[in-house]
Amino acid sequence: MLQLRSLLAALLPLLLLLQEHVSVDAGRPLKILGLFPHPGVSHFHFFQPIMQGLAEAGHEVSVVSHFPAKIPTARYKDFPLTGIEKLTNSVDLKRKAGYYDVIILEQFNTDCMMGVAHQLQAPVIALSSCSLMPWHFERMGAPIIPSHIPVLFLGQSQDMNFGGRLANWFSFHALNWMYKLLSVPAADAMVQYKFGHDMPSVGELAKNTSVLFVNTHYSLSGPKPLPPNVIELGGIHIQKTNPLSADLQRLLDNAEHGVILISWGSMIRANSLSPEKRDGIVRAVARLKQQVIWKWENETLENKPPNLHIMKWLPQRDILCHPNVKVFMTHAGLMGSSEAAYCGVPVVATPMYGDQFLNAAALVQRDMGVLLHYEDIGENTVMRALKRALDKKHVDAAKLVSHSFKYRPQQALQLAIWWVEHVAHTGGDPLLKSSAVELPRFVYYSLDCYAVVGLILAMVVGSWIALIRRCCGKQSNKKNKRD
Repeated sequence: MLQLRSLLAALLPLLLLLQEHVSVDAGRPLKILGLFPHPGVSHFHFFQPIMQGLAEAGHEVSVVSHFPAKIPTARYKDFPLTGIEKLTNSVDLKRKAGYYDVIILEQFNTDCMMGVAHQLQAPVIALSSCSLMPWHFERMGAPIIPSHIPVLFLGQSQDMNFGGRLANWFSFHALNWMYKLLSVPAADAMVQYKFGHDMPSVGELAKNTSVLFVNTHYSLSGPKPLPPNVIELGGIHIQKTNPLSADLQRLLDNAEHGVILISWGSMIRANSLSPEKRDGIVRAVARLKQQVIWKWENETLENKPPNLHIMKWLPQRDILCHPNVKVFMTHAGLMGSSEAAYCGVPVVATPMYGDQFLNAAALVQRDMGVLLHYEDIGENTVMRALKRALDKKHVDAAKLVSHSFKYRPQQALQLAIWWVEHVAHTGGDPLLKSSAVELPRFVYYSLDCYAVVGLILAMVVGSWIALIRRCCGKQSNKKNKRD
């Protein structure tokens, strides 16, 4: 909360420099502001290629985030969230900031940044680094269909039994209401504290989102009925291949029986494994004929067999796309899962938190993944999971997913740039906004119509029952009188 308050304080000078909005000249470079206050680097891996691509396309890009570029590039300006003092003094009032043509921001667990967008009166493009959250659907006019769209946190695929669908239905609506009752009022209080009590609720401002970019693709996450203002950009972080180091290239090229890659992402420290689980993996690796590369944060690993190679950092995507890589043992983070889908490598998925359970379930449903629960890690379970993943069934399924994931009518980055420019040149393209955004869910799903039809049917059935009873009663009375 303090961090968001500091961010709002830093952006206030930009708002004071706001000029009267005029129509956008389609021929000139756009001024684009990116607002990414969440400190997760895995989230930013989805955002950064879009912002960098826009800068390379000739637009002026300003980015507020925790992750400034290590090598500054032309037309890409960082406003780093590296401390309150530096953040507060990060904007030079002598610079004529002008207005922004488009604001690109993350919509994750708060809509606080929608208050900034409202002050700037610029069209908004939202980004979701994971599958759609329950609260994303209403604001974009997308249908919530819990029967086959799994909620983010339950770890189910699109194939659910009755119990799963019941839990999914409850979770969808419970999380949506919790967001409205807890997150929205908290964001409202902060935004109104900074910009005044006449500010609209961020819950209403979120409905003004022009386009939502989501880090998914149907080939991996499953097809969904999405409106045209929800754009799937899964795999956008996968850019051109970089050459491997000589030692790594030699290892991959000379692996007679192939290579297995073990990596649990940028946030999980593999060397924090319990000794039992660590030794179980090491003993399983020693029984394999494949070479194994493991992202391991220490310099040494006890009882390391000759076919196990530990490295503190890995060029994960470049390794995965090497033809000798046979299996990827992963925590099922969305970035790594997308890279496995792109390269066509079957996985052993061990989800740890967040959307990883959802991603793992999608991989298993696609037959390119084998699930290994963290609590079940041991020598024999690791061996069984790896042997299953090496089966031809999973290899062929991974290749099929790879083909759909890789070959598209338009590559993800070009698609994102086109939509950003389109939103800017049309002032947010009001034609994209469905009237469904303003409808209560009760009306959206025609529950009022079902209620009226049900009431009419109940009245008709009730009238017939009453008429039958009345006729039967008269017949009974006549019979009694004759008796």
